[in-house]
Formats: sequence, structure tokens, C-alpha cells
Amino acid sequence: MTTTQILKQRKWTKSELETIGFKYYLPVKRLVMARMLPESESPKVIDHTKESLIAKTGDIICYNTGEEAKASIEDYDQWPVRADLFKKNYKTWDVLPWKPNPAQVQLWKSGCKPFYKAVGVWAMRLEKPVYIQSLESPDPVMLPEGRWLCIGSKGEPYHMNDEKFNEHYII
Repeated sequence: MTTTQILKQRKWTKSELETIGFKYYLPVKRLVMARMLPESESPKVIDHTKESLIAKTGDIICYNTGEEAKASIEDYDQWPVRADLFKKNYKTWDVLPWKPNPAQVQLWKSGCKPFYKAVGVWAMRLEKPVYIQSLESPDPVMLPEGRWLCIGSKGEPYHMNDEKFNEHYII
């Protein structure tokens, strides 16, 4: 990959990913709260680290909860996932008994339910900048060296910083 190419969703083979330097990482089982974006809130722009992501009616909005309730659900770390990808990658939280903390209660009252990511990801830590076009972003974005470039279950590129990657995946 060169810095002038734009990496977009496509079908990858395991050998292609391994040749470029990607490894497969299993997810950490961690609770996320999620809800479907209703028509009344669509489209929704979510400022997410390096880019603005667009959520459309029917997309799923996922929330990292933390422990304490926030002033608004908009104050939580959040990201959109297409409904078909959410169905493939996430499962209903199954650790019982579940005793929601104040943040999870607030999100529950806002229409969220508990899930966890059940599918791993192909990823590599970037040694040089790369442009990607994620599914939810209207424009390509340049990822700097040191960021994690991830390829999702349908070949979709996305990214994470080191801290988030280590929270979400087993190194």
C-alpha cells in the first residue's frame, strides 16, 4: 500500500492480508450498549477521532459506557455500524446476572441494549500514513503512523488508536 492509494472495502483473502502484514486478533469480551438509529434522528453525524461518520436510518449506534452516567447519551464514545455488519459481528450480552452500572442504565433508558463484539479483526499497526475510505465516512481520511488499521468481516477498513485497540482486542 502506498500513501497515495485509498484503501476501500473489498474482498480480501487471508494470504493477501498476511502478505501485507495484517494479523488476526480476537475480541476482548466487553459490554457495549447499542440501539438502532430511528428515522427521526437520521442522518446522524458522529465526530469520531480522525473523521466524521454518518449514521443512517437502520444503522446501529454502539456506545462505550464507562461507569458514570453522562449529561447526555451524545457525550458517550460512540460509533455507527451498518445493521448487516452488526448482526454478523455482535451478540447479545450473555453474562448473567447482569447488573448495569449508572451509565448502562442511562443508555438502557434511551433505548439501548447490551451486546458484545464476538468476531475478531484483521489489523496492523501502521508504519507509514495510509488513506482509507470507511463505510460510514463520506470522505477518505489519512491515518498517521502508529494508528491501527483494521479490516472488518466484510473487508471494510476502519481504524483505532493504540489504547482503544488494546481495550477491544487480545494482543
